[in-house]
Amino acid sequence: MKMPNPPPTDTILRATRGSTQAFREVVEWLQPYAYSVAYRFTGDADDAQDIVQEAFVRLWRHLPDYRPEVKLTTWLYRIVVNLCFDFLKSRHRRQQKNRVGLADGHGIPDLSSPEKDLQQRELLQSVHRACETLPPKQRAVFILRDLEGLSAQEACEALSMDAGTLKSNLFYARRQVGEKLRAFYQDNTNHFSL
Repeated sequence: MKMPNPPPTDTILRATRGSTQAFREVVEWLQPYAYSVAYRFTGDADDAQDIVQEAFVRLWRHLPDYRPEVKLTTWLYRIVVNLCFDFLKSRHRRQQKNRVGLADGHGIPDLSSPEKDLQQRELLQSVHRACETLPPKQRAVFILRDLEGLSAQEACEALSMDAGTLKSNLFYARRQVGEKLRAFYQDNTNHFSL
């Protein structure tokens, strides 16, 4: 998801000083992006919305501590990713067996035919299922780099990770997702044309 143009710097500064109107503008700017990250982690619209809501509560609480030399998006990413890790740990502890895939139509472009639409949905679901099997750090790197399109530097900052660790995690994540997708394509060779 491409980040929209940020609000003016003075809006962010006013938000750090307690302006609820300025904070509302910041939330409107960042909410779709934060939701996209949380949704890709959880695979559930309600859980993603809960995480985003908590992330903005924490952002508001700690906004007076904000340092302008750090991008606000990077700071929010870190909050969202940490909340997602916490969520995944608690979900794992509860040992939920029924994982929910993609919500109907979320993030799927309109396609010209129902068959192509079905193929695209199946592929997206396969990517998300493969992503769910990744260890948390690999999942975070894969989501931020490959699904959200962050640069390596932005992902390193958001995850507090050095470049070598990021590259290593991304390599293994891509390999595992690739193996899952190859299996998906082999199972669907009669339905897919590459």
